[in-house]
Amino acid sequence: MMRKALQGLLGHALLIFVGLFFFIPFLWMVSTSFKSDQDVFRNPPTFIPYKNSTVTIDGIEMLLYNVELETGIQQLALIQIADGEGTFIDPADPAAEEIVVRMRRAEPILEPGLRVQNYPDALNRATRPGVGVNFWTYFRNSLYIAALSVIGTLLSCAPVAYGFARIRWPGRDTIFVLVLATMMLPFQVMMIPLYLFFTTTLGWGNTILPLVVPTFFGNGFDIFLLRQFFRTIPEELCDAARVDGASELDIFIQIILPLSKPVLATVAVFTFLYAWNDFTAPLLFLTSPQNYTMAIGLQDFQGQHTVAWNQLMAASVMFTIPIIIAFFFAQRSFIQGIKLTGLKE
Repeated sequence: MMRKALQGLLGHALLIFVGLFFFIPFLWMVSTSFKSDQDVFRNPPTFIPYKNSTVTIDGIEMLLYNVELETGIQQLALIQIADGEGTFIDPADPAAEEIVVRMRRAEPILEPGLRVQNYPDALNRATRPGVGVNFWTYFRNSLYIAALSVIGTLLSCAPVAYGFARIRWPGRDTIFVLVLATMMLPFQVMMIPLYLFFTTTLGWGNTILPLVVPTFFGNGFDIFLLRQFFRTIPEELCDAARVDGASELDIFIQIILPLSKPVLATVAVFTFLYAWNDFTAPLLFLTSPQNYTMAIGLQDFQGQHTVAWNQLMAASVMFTIPIIIAFFFAQRSFIQGIKLTGLKE
């Protein structure tokens, strides 16, 4: 008994240790998304976000700095910065003479707190000035492509998987092996032929069609996953329906699909994750910023000369929220689908 308890404890400890490798970067991203511009480059860095201390003078909110003067270090409020020099006033005596010093002699005063403004600033910030697009544009494009990909995958893969699992026809197993063989071709091998086919032959360049239309023609992995689950459903249910005069289409829609919600949720989550995180395909086919997905938009934002890292992390958090929501609502069916798939050969 003690040995089993010890094994369970060690197993959980190992899982927690491995999970930290994935959780700590996520926690650092969330923490950075709430930091001020100065706190991002704080040395040593901390997980606790800090924001700029402010003071309100005549209805105007100003940042507080510790300014090194000849008389010592004094707490002053910043009015403006120009040519590397800052203009400050004494918050205790706003009517006193303004003080102009080099900014290297001034250090911002930080206090623990969340700078929530990073999120609206990031989402409304134009990543391409003059083009009129922001992260909301990228978010909408990614959500649209991911939703269509899920619909296309379920509509195309489920009937094919049923045909491989329940209907006997000549050459079924051979064709199934060929379908599985398509999984061995990496996307990088097909990039140039696909690009030429979609852009030159079909004229679909700079549209979402090359990203969405292929999902309506199935893929080997999801067909395999669905087929293996369909084979776990008792054949007697289908035979009874056939005796009652049901067609294969009726059996598929009224019996197989209602019993296959776990695996359908699993395929939907996998497809959504892939389409949402995909970087290579949108980079290959999309050239206009108005059509960029979030993955391309984040890279485009990072490629600018001046990167607001706190806003970039805020946008990245927003990028991960749909994935977390999708997994949260489909968690039970997702895990059940993974557990039950492949139990029957």
